[in-house]
Amino acid sequence: MVHPPSFKGWAGMIKRILGFIESFVVGFNKVLVLIASIMMAGLMIIVCIDLGLRYFFNSPLLWGTEVTEILLLYITFLGMAWVFREDGHVVIDVFTGKLIGRKKKILSGISYCLVGIVAAVLIYYGFYTTYDHYTRGVFNPTVIETPIWLIIIVIPVGSVPLFLEVLIKGWKLFNAK
Repeated sequence: MVHPPSFKGWAGMIKRILGFIESFVVGFNKVLVLIASIMMAGLMIIVCIDLGLRYFFNSPLLWGTEVTEILLLYITFLGMAWVFREDGHVVIDVFTGKLIGRKKKILSGISYCLVGIVAAVLIYYGFYTTYDHYTRGVFNPTVIETPIWLIIIVIPVGSVPLFLEVLIKGWKLFNAK
């Protein structure tokens, strides 16, 4: 007679799967943060060159503003999951600072659920909108005419590791002794 796996077996399997996902997401986040850091350096260089050209020659880079806007979007979404993992987002801890134990855990769980829902919406609609803009061939009507899908693809790509981080942190939160 074959016995169904026990709850402890399922919990162990889920723990192993989440451990694998966590190691993958940590590595993936390191790559994304490296790319975001390089983009930040490029952003600073572009702004400095643009400022110098505008001030000294009254001739700014025609594409400077558009590229810096795109870079800011990319930097934000590429670093989002890493900042969430490190608890680096700005928080207002009026409620959580006064809570301890189970109540604090429940409030953190609600917060993780909300972040997970937002990440899931960004993933779904981000990929949907990106694909729609790709198939229709929509371009940004600016100097460099960037395809819109290249601009917005970072939204779902950056939201996937955020969603996985939410799952990992939520699992750790509710399985902590």
